Amino acid sequence: MYKRGIFILFACISCLLTAQSAWGQFTISGTVKDKTDDSPLPQVSIRLLAARDSSFVTGVSSKDNGTFTLTVNKAGNYLAAFSFLGYKTTYEPVRLTAGQPRRNLGSVLLESNDILLQEAVVVGKAPEVVVKEDTVEFNADSYKTQPNSVVEDLLKKLPGVEVDSEGKITHAGKEITKILVDGKEFFSDDPKIATKNLPVDIIEKLQVVDRKSDLARLTGVDDGEEETVINLTIKKGMKHGWFGNVSGGYGLDGRYEAGAMINRFFGDNQITILAGSNNTNNMGFTDLGGSRFRRFGGMNGINTSHNVGVNFNVGKGEEFRVGGDVSYNNSNRNVLQRTERQNLFADSTSYYSGHNKMNDHGQNIRGNFRIHWEIDSLNTLEFRPKFAVALSRSDSYDSALTTAGDLARSKVNFSESDNFNKGTGYDLSGELIYNHKFLSRPGRSFSIQAEYKFSDTKEDGWTKALYQYYQLATDSTLDQIDDNHTWSNGYGARLTWTEPLGDVKKGRFLTFSYRFQANFNNADKYTYDVFTDPLTSLPLDTLRNDDLSNSFRNDYYMHRAQVGFKQVKPTYTYDVGVAVEPSSSQSIDRINSNRNIPKRTVFNVAPYLRYRYKMGKQTSLRIDYRGSSSQPTMVQLQPVADVSDPLRVVIGNPTLKPSFKNTLRVRFNDYDQATQRAIMAMLFGGFTTNSIISETTYDATTGGQTTTYRNVNGVWNTSGMLMFNTPFRNKHWQLNSFSRLSYNNNVGYNNGMRNDAGSFNAAENLGIAFRSDYFDVELRGNYRYALATNSMQNQKDQSTHNYGGTLNLSGYLPWSITLGTDLTYNGMSGYSAGYNTESWIWNAQASYQFLKGKNATIALKIYDILGQRNSIRRTVTGNYIQDVEYNTLNTYGLLTFTYRFNTFGDKRPDMGPGGPRGYGHPGPPPGGPGGHRPF
Repeated sequence: MYKRGIFILFACISCLLTAQSAWGQFTISGTVKDKTDDSPLPQVSIRLLAARDSSFVTGVSSKDNGTFTLTVNKAGNYLAAFSFLGYKTTYEPVRLTAGQPRRNLGSVLLESNDILLQEAVVVGKAPEVVVKEDTVEFNADSYKTQPNSVVEDLLKKLPGVEVDSEGKITHAGKEITKILVDGKEFFSDDPKIATKNLPVDIIEKLQVVDRKSDLARLTGVDDGEEETVINLTIKKGMKHGWFGNVSGGYGLDGRYEAGAMINRFFGDNQITILAGSNNTNNMGFTDLGGSRFRRFGGMNGINTSHNVGVNFNVGKGEEFRVGGDVSYNNSNRNVLQRTERQNLFADSTSYYSGHNKMNDHGQNIRGNFRIHWEIDSLNTLEFRPKFAVALSRSDSYDSALTTAGDLARSKVNFSESDNFNKGTGYDLSGELIYNHKFLSRPGRSFSIQAEYKFSDTKEDGWTKALYQYYQLATDSTLDQIDDNHTWSNGYGARLTWTEPLGDVKKGRFLTFSYRFQANFNNADKYTYDVFTDPLTSLPLDTLRNDDLSNSFRNDYYMHRAQVGFKQVKPTYTYDVGVAVEPSSSQSIDRINSNRNIPKRTVFNVAPYLRYRYKMGKQTSLRIDYRGSSSQPTMVQLQPVADVSDPLRVVIGNPTLKPSFKNTLRVRFNDYDQATQRAIMAMLFGGFTTNSIISETTYDATTGGQTTTYRNVNGVWNTSGMLMFNTPFRNKHWQLNSFSRLSYNNNVGYNNGMRNDAGSFNAAENLGIAFRSDYFDVELRGNYRYALATNSMQNQKDQSTHNYGGTLNLSGYLPWSITLGTDLTYNGMSGYSAGYNTESWIWNAQASYQFLKGKNATIALKIYDILGQRNSIRRTVTGNYIQDVEYNTLNTYGLLTFTYRFNTFGDKRPDMGPGGPRGYGHPGPPPGGPGGHRPF
């Protein structure tokens, strides 16, 4: 049935491609570029004139990447006129015939108008921040960094941007999912590769963009998916030639880092090769095994990694492009963890104290590819295949003590265990999208999307543990082997149709879409009791424990039909509609039919609204509302107890219903071009019906807990943010502020009693900076107040305070010497005993650039000079409050050498005031637990 459907889908596409050639159409396309440096020019006015009398026929503006397409209804001789402020108007004759209905002009080069430029010379400072409708744009040169810095170092200086210890980037609370380079994907969905490897000195602007999904942007029909991405624009003069660097460093305690990068940019085409090795906590690439395998150490601790990758995007204009990336990563992570947790009950409390020592070793190979083909002005085809292979090996030693909540903190239980896990995983997927526009009816379009996904993961685990129960005066042991195998297949299709209402110039459209999705999930978990010592007796004497084993087969089907109305006006745009989403699922257990989950059907209604209002040229308001459903996972559904840790048993609930989340977002932007003052304000709100939460039952005698899942209402959240950035009158001084308020209400069940746990947070980050050609000074202060409340009457409210500040100093001396230092103070109070700490983190660097063009850099870098870095995190849920501390990379120094090269010749790009500051790999940037250090 599935193969027949795919055959029919491709047959329809082939018929449409054949039929479209009979619909008379004539197109003219190309790319507008600067003649001096071959960079694309956006928003160029392109007018098509009749050759006989120069009468106007049609016109467009070039896109952000300089490309354009003109469509006319008949053959003939035309004249294409290209005009742009500061450039001479250029004319290109065009002849269209029935035998040559499409004409590609290639690169249209515009020459600067020297006379106009001489008459209007403006001296000023580029604004640090510009806010637009869905974009916040930062001028990279306004934020000085040390020689050989990478994009991550720049991100840490930007207001509203946060980079955590794992390298995850968020802006205004939203995670960055992709990095683009001049509008083109760079290593697909792994932003860390760009932020930890690309040199900051090649970047002109950094743009944070909220946008629809790839499918929605291609088809014009909302699919309910959005993403926040960063687009890096490359400086003029660096888009035609080779450039790159090689670097290496060695220091105290055997710390080292080495890396190389080669780039080939020519016009719109990009090729990048990266390689690196280090033991300074810079992953460089994301470890795919971190989320699919039973990793004991997570993404914390101290890591050694080696990686290599290649990224490319080549083609002719936007008509046909091929892009993709292939990468390999090898990582070895050692983690020490200390945990203090307070479990919340209606009539009492208990305390958990744990210590863990873990090692995780992972290897990953992955590839992502993209083919984009604009067959003509009416038809577009896009294909995206992906593959991934992941290997993992983990082991851990854990010990934990649980005590009662009485004054004596009476001991309840103690446990210690050795765990081992080894796994392999494979992923394969592909997505095909075809979009067609109708020449006979401007504004009408339809699209077809088909996708297939396959995933296969195998894991073998061994657990050997000892448990002591003080109140029972007994103990027990556990010796088990687990054989886990999960695999899934999924396929789906989506059809969309856009229909203009009346005259297309009035901007009114009806949109229709239908989506079908089928997923087939399989999970085999076989648990074996071991009766002999694996270290002294082989083969093992084992027996499968069917009570702890399962063999599940789960089928899930979803249909989604959506209808919407879209209105497009010069000052406002809105898209409103509703979707109905019936879904069904069922599961069978091939070991025990009593665990079967009968077929369940759920029907959801999901309205949506997207509203954009342009109050002025630089002022806009955006409102988004959306409803979406989420299915429970296999772990949450399977009614089989996981007793790999008898003190923490987990069992699924087969009666769970899908949850439904309602989300509202409001965003206001305002930018004053005269004063360069930027304001961005955001409001968020959401509530979930049938939210899936944990329900935990505690045994007061043994201290053990059994966790299952249930649906509840009452989970909601709200937050507000304000970003303000302005220079002072002389533009050397800059003030920025980022404020945030939030409240989250979570629900948990402990021993059958419901607890509504509230979490209120208020945070302020205030910074002031002085920037000049000779030195930069920046002072940032931060404060965060958190209040945890509980509906259980016997539980007291708990508040914590986090506060601190950072002083950054950079000096640009003669003889190509740069000095830099930063001092960060962090303090906290209100945490568990031993977690209320203060720390001073001091980092310093001195660098010297030499050789022709200052292509070589020697740098001495010392990190955490005072040895006070720590990593502490607090988690608040409806069931407990938890503080966790991880080991971090403390004091060390590196002496590094970097050599950069390029083939730009005399067209060397402007590297900012003070001369070129190099564009190679840096050493680890200062600050942050674990370092986030590039190689």
